[in-house]
Amino acid sequence: MPMKSGVSRKRHAVFFCLPVVLFHVKYIIMATIKLRLNRGRVLRDGTYPLVFQIIHSRRKRVIYTGFRLSMEEFDFAEAKVLCFPGSRHTEQEVKQMNRYLCRERRVLERIVKVLEQRKGEYGAGDVVARYRLCRDGQQLLRCFDLQVERKLTEGKLGTASAWRSTCSSLASFVTAHSVRLQDVDAAFVRRYEDFLVCRGMSRNTVGYYLRNFRAMYNQAKKAGYFVGKGNPFEGVSARPCRTTKRALPEEFLQRIQATDFSAFPHLDLARDLFLFSFFSRGMPFVDLVYLKKENLAGGVICYRRRKTGQELRVTLTARLERLIAKYANPSEYVFPLLSGKNEVELRHAYRLALERVNCNLKTVAKSCGIELPLTTYVARHSWATRAKELGVPLAVISEGLGHTSERTTRIYLKEFDHSVVDEVNERVSAL
Repeated sequence: MPMKSGVSRKRHAVFFCLPVVLFHVKYIIMATIKLRLNRGRVLRDGTYPLVFQIIHSRRKRVIYTGFRLSMEEFDFAEAKVLCFPGSRHTEQEVKQMNRYLCRERRVLERIVKVLEQRKGEYGAGDVVARYRLCRDGQQLLRCFDLQVERKLTEGKLGTASAWRSTCSSLASFVTAHSVRLQDVDAAFVRRYEDFLVCRGMSRNTVGYYLRNFRAMYNQAKKAGYFVGKGNPFEGVSARPCRTTKRALPEEFLQRIQATDFSAFPHLDLARDLFLFSFFSRGMPFVDLVYLKKENLAGGVICYRRRKTGQELRVTLTARLERLIAKYANPSEYVFPLLSGKNEVELRHAYRLALERVNCNLKTVAKSCGIELPLTTYVARHSWATRAKELGVPLAVISEGLGHTSERTTRIYLKEFDHSVVDEVNERVSAL
């Protein structure tokens, strides 16, 4: 009996010691996260920095939260900010601070959990480094900057340019880089929309920025960034508004063609580029600028639209051939507008050319007695509308413009004059 009793006592000793050993091992492996005041660094106003303390393998690192509190303003037992009569912070501010601290603690806990699951050694410094990387990546503007860089890497320079301008607009709105991606909610989007409207922007410009904002947000969400719950853009209308069609009547087109600008080469070039676009079935200006001599063969212009990638073939008419011969040059391009060693430089040259030509077209219009705003895009609208007035079926116009949908073509077409529609109604109604 005594021997059995001794064995029994040993077993019980092992039984009771085992949980303690396991807990001790867990404590050594698992990093601990504590929210506390850094009392080793008192500030001038008597407050202390509020920090997250990370302890792992007896090594300690701290992360400053940006808050500073007095001893009375911090609950050491519950690890949270307190609100009391006479406190420097309102009740609402304290609630926001505690929500923020809870959120950041969860981020730190997720980081520790990921490091634990990898079964490798890590230190408190690894937790801090990953947290900082995560927090920087979650900042709204930094996150969107990364989206722009990705588009540049993919060679989508047009999208990158549009998104970059939207980032600049957002930077002006937030005025600081502390806004995080998960802070974007419906209220944030509405405030940004109001900000754009108050700046005097048109409805279409506001929609342009909102569409870019939404696209970057969705891309970041797909990439795995932390976002808030729900869709912050739900109920936000970013669709383009219907605008006045920018097509010139035949009389104005004839004036532009007949006016002599030979004494002003920059105006002459702008006018000729406008006419080339019109004569080539409304070739977009970007395709016109990038048009190469190798695209001309067998009496046909064969080019691929940069916007859609669709291949188009346009017969070289006598008018087009005269304009091409007029601007013969030693470069690989039909018109001497581009220069650069890479796609980024070429894109920059294209943007400068577009600005110059559109500016010069305003002078061309004024010289021709045309009050309508003249741009390179008016040539495309004018070709579509002229074809419609001549009775060309919508499907043929759509094919000529290189549209993949007739719905897009309708946007280009100028409505028939009301007198024409009224005349048709009279004839139909004559029973």
